Amino acid sequence: MSWIWAAALAICFVSLALLESVIPASRGTRPPGTTDARLVTNFGLGLLTIGMSGMLPVSTLAAALLAGDKGIGLGQSVALPWIVLFALLLLARSFTTYWVHRASHAIPWIWRVHRVHHADAAVDVSTALRNHPIELLIVAPVAAATVLLIGPPVTVVLAVDTLLFALGLWQHANIALPRPIERMLDRIVVTPGFHRAHHAPDRACHDRNYGDLVPLWDRLFGTLAPPADRAAPVGLNRAHPDRLLVQLLDPAQR
Repeated sequence: MSWIWAAALAICFVSLALLESVIPASRGTRPPGTTDARLVTNFGLGLLTIGMSGMLPVSTLAAALLAGDKGIGLGQSVALPWIVLFALLLLARSFTTYWVHRASHAIPWIWRVHRVHHADAAVDVSTALRNHPIELLIVAPVAAATVLLIGPPVTVVLAVDTLLFALGLWQHANIALPRPIERMLDRIVVTPGFHRAHHAPDRACHDRNYGDLVPLWDRLFGTLAPPADRAAPVGLNRAHPDRLLVQLLDPAQR
C-alpha cells in the first residue's frame, strides 16, 4: 500500500511544479546566489535524507507496528474510528512539529543543521526537499513518540505522513494564489505566502510562522507574522548555497 502514497506524492510534486511555471508568485531574474546547481543540491539533499530515513531504526511506521504489537497508545486501549485516529494523529504531529521547528531555531547547534534548509536563495517546491540528513535524528524520534502516544494503525500513519509531506511541498511552492482566496486560506491553513515569511533573511522575521499545517499554534504561542510579499527576499547570507558538499558540511561552521 505504501507505493500508493509514494505515487500520490509524486503526482503532487509534479502538479505543483507545473503550477509554478504557469502562475509563479515571483518572476524575473534569478535571485542572487543561485545557479543551475541549486536544484542538484536540493534534490541531492532530499535523496540523502530519504536514504538515511530507510536506515534509521526509529520511524513512524516502526512505531505504529510496535504500538499494535504491544498494545501501546490511545488507539490500542480505546476503540476509535479510523477518521478520529487520523485527526488525532494529524493534530498531535502538527503540535509536536511546531515545537521541534521552533527549537531548531532557538538551540544554536540544531540551528546550524536546520539553516541548510533556510540557506536556499529561492523558495519553490524543491526547497521542501532541502533538509540536511542529520535533521532526521531530531525529527524522527519525536514523530515516532507521537505515534506511540496515539497508537494508530499503519494505514493512519501512512495517510498522515503523506498529507504532511504534501503540505510541505505546497507551503514552499512558488505559486501566486488570487489575493482574496489567499487571505481567506491564511486564517485556517499554512499557505505559500504564510510560509515565505518564515524564509526571510532577517532573524527577527524567520523566527516566526513555524506551523506546518495550521497557523493555530503560531497564533496561540505568539509567533504569528503576516504573510510575506511575493517579491520579498528569502534565504541566508551563507557561502555557496548551491553546492551540495558545502551544504552538507555547513553545520560544522559556527
